Amino acid sequence: MRVLACGSRMQILQLLQERQRPLPVDEIATGVGLHVNTAREHLDRLVASGFVEREVEHRTTRGRPRMLYKSIDAAAVAAIDSKARAHLVSLLLDGYGQPMESPVGSAEMAGIAWAAELGCPGSEPAGDDERDSREQFAALRRHLEELGFEPETIVEESELALHHCPFADIQGERRGVICGAHLGLARGILERHQGPLTVDELVSRGQGDHCLLRLTRVPTQATPHLVPA
Repeated sequence: MRVLACGSRMQILQLLQERQRPLPVDEIATGVGLHVNTAREHLDRLVASGFVEREVEHRTTRGRPRMLYKSIDAAAVAAIDSKARAHLVSLLLDGYGQPMESPVGSAEMAGIAWAAELGCPGSEPAGDDERDSREQFAALRRHLEELGFEPETIVEESELALHHCPFADIQGERRGVICGAHLGLARGILERHQGPLTVDELVSRGQGDHCLLRLTRVPTQATPHLVPA
C-alpha cells in the first residue's frame, strides 16, 4: 500500500494502463512529467511490489535493446483507497455500541488511533522550535502522501491542500464523521512527531477540488531561568 500511496506512481500506473502496451522509461517519464531517473526509481518500486512487469525489448535492428514496462493489474489504482476505507471502518466499528456524545468526536479519536498504527516510532522534540516544526511538517506530509491524500504545501509549515480523499463519494452528514477521522489522523501524526505544530482546522472540500489542513505553531515554553538570591 505504501508503494501505491504516491501520486507519481499512480500516474505511472494509469499511463501504462491507458497505453496498453509496454513502454520505455523515457516515454513514461515524458508522459507523467518526471525526470527519467526519477521515473526509473518509481518503476523499480512498482516492479518490486508486483504492480509492473519489466521485459527486454526485442529488436530487429542494431542497437542496444531497451527495457520496457507494462502494468500487471488494472485494479491496483483503486487498491490504496479500498485499504484506507477498510482500515478506518474497522477503527470506527471498534467503538460501535459504546456510549457516544459526538459521532464526529469519536471519529476523531479513531483517526488518532489510526496514526498510532502507522508503524512509525515518532520523535521527541530537539528543543529548537524552528527545526522541530520543519521535521513535524515533513513527517505529516510524508505520512499523508503514503496514505494517498496527495498533499500539496500551500504555506510552509502552516497549510496543506489534500487533493485526494478515499471517501470523496460520501456526502451529507456522514461527511463530518470522515473529516473528523482525518482531523484526528493529522493530530495523531503531529503528536507522535512532537514539536510546536498543532492542527488548527480541516476545511472540507465542499464544492471545491481539495480540502485544506491548517496548522498553527504553539511556541514551546522555555524553562524559567532561576536567578540566585
